[in-house]
Amino acid sequence: MTRALNFQQIAAFRAVMQTRTATRAAAMLNTTQPSISRRIAELQSAAGLRLFDLHHGRLRPTREGELLYQTVRKHFDGLEKIEAVAATLRKSGTGMLRLGCTPTLAMGLLPPVINGFLRRFPHTSINIQTLGTPRLADYLHQDLLDVVLTTGVLDHNDFHPEIIRNAGAVCVLPPGHRLGRKAAINVKDLRGERILTLSDRDDLTIEIRKQFTAHGVTDDFAIETSSSITVCALVAAGNGIGIVNPYVASTFAHQLLVRDIQPLIPVDIQMAMPTQTAPSVLTRHFLTVLTAHLATL
Repeated sequence: MTRALNFQQIAAFRAVMQTRTATRAAAMLNTTQPSISRRIAELQSAAGLRLFDLHHGRLRPTREGELLYQTVRKHFDGLEKIEAVAATLRKSGTGMLRLGCTPTLAMGLLPPVINGFLRRFPHTSINIQTLGTPRLADYLHQDLLDVVLTTGVLDHNDFHPEIIRNAGAVCVLPPGHRLGRKAAINVKDLRGERILTLSDRDDLTIEIRKQFTAHGVTDDFAIETSSSITVCALVAAGNGIGIVNPYVASTFAHQLLVRDIQPLIPVDIQMAMPTQTAPSVLTRHFLTVLTAHLATL
């Protein structure tokens, strides 16, 4: 009657098939030659098959032994692939990093972070989705992104955003503007100026309106647009003054004047990840690089 085979017997059989001697098989498995011989005998008894014969004092596989080895080899090849994949995942995670951020952060924050990350993990594939905050929340809810970064407000029950940097909005001025002489600009200084803003629904615009109202400044904004990048481009061309987040302003610093604005209008960076799955190794490494970069700002 045949019996169940065990892993030690199969491993001994594979080693003998690879080395063709029990002595070398024992060295391969860090055991003794008698132990290998015993396991082979147990395997043949359990399988009810003769797997080797002796030919001029050497082990020679039978036809049954050769056929069994083909299956054993495929099994071990599969195990080795599993081990290789596990090693890769330990080192660099899935190999794909899926990032989502608002366009201004994609322009003003991500480039040096990505550069630093790729120096450490040069073979990583990165997919970056630049979307508005509501779309980013939808993508995150569907588990389509590993990390989301935004200066907007992420309010979704399925994830818990974290503020990773506190900053304030800045005032951008065309070169040569009279307010450029000031180190910081007070909201009251903006009376009578042509102001460029984002749309009424934007979180920053809502905060700007509150400050203007509190300080008696008319909030009849001259130009509204959906993009801080557009605001900066229009200001650089002399079309007025803008109030934007500091990250997009930094990318236009060579074309316009950037000044702090008082009182402080908060522009925080929020970060969120899916809650259905734990962050991958790559995601954790990316956050480490991001945190280090933010510390330099």
